[in-house]
Amino acid sequence: MRASESQAEYGVVGGGALSKSLIAGLPAKRRQIGPVVGASYRVASIMSNRLRAGHPARALEELGAVRVILFHAPSEQVRGMAEMLETADIDWKDKPLIFCDSEVPVAIMDRFRALGASTAVARQFGIPGTIMLEGAPIALACAHRLASQLKLRAVEIAFGTGFVFAAAHTLATVAITPLINRVADMLRASGLRDTDAVRIAVALFERTIQDYGHSGKQSWTWHRSEPAAEQIEAEIASVNAPFQGLFRELILAGFEDFDKHPKVAGELRRAAVRVLAAGEPG
Repeated sequence: MRASESQAEYGVVGGGALSKSLIAGLPAKRRQIGPVVGASYRVASIMSNRLRAGHPARALEELGAVRVILFHAPSEQVRGMAEMLETADIDWKDKPLIFCDSEVPVAIMDRFRALGASTAVARQFGIPGTIMLEGAPIALACAHRLASQLKLRAVEIAFGTGFVFAAAHTLATVAITPLINRVADMLRASGLRDTDAVRIAVALFERTIQDYGHSGKQSWTWHRSEPAAEQIEAEIASVNAPFQGLFRELILAGFEDFDKHPKVAGELRRAAVRVLAAGEPG
């Protein structure tokens, strides 16, 4: 190890709202963060000031002297900052490069790996005190050390499964919010006041989540008792036409995932075929 490498554990490159990133949470130890690189020296100065750590770097090559490079940038800046970093005269052999709270395309990851870098991802995902880690061994070990310094619980996922984890996160957050809103709308349509509709919708989802956390698949309402296909069809027909098809598929997903009531599932699928043949919604 060169003498200069002992001066700082981390170098920072990127832009955007660093104050909301993992990097900003690092303890303000002297010399823990060294060079800070932005799209320009002025931007680097702003970043360093906001971090209250490190120093603005005039050359990308200063990052070569640190143990670990931390990268953070908003989506619209990721490609440009990554391309700039690639041009730096840095010995990338086993160099840990950790992408912090950034949506980084696979192609960019692959390019740094081709240069010899050891890459990892560290990302907050909405559960307080917890971060997700994924990466190659050397960078992953550094990411675990980062989590320890941040006093966060690390959830390590298998290498190469980042998009599966991201899809699960999207399904549990962004994709489910419209369902909560639709339930509230249905309750309003049944005559409830707005505040009551929202309160009951939230309570129903919370109860379902709590039951699943307690009993897993067995918490599914129809785990033991077989529902009536006729009742389900009546419910599907009662909702807005554009939502009927999705509503049906969500119900069928339960029968498929939990391997229950194939007769009812078959009736629902046949009904869907008849609806489509008649040119009707659902």
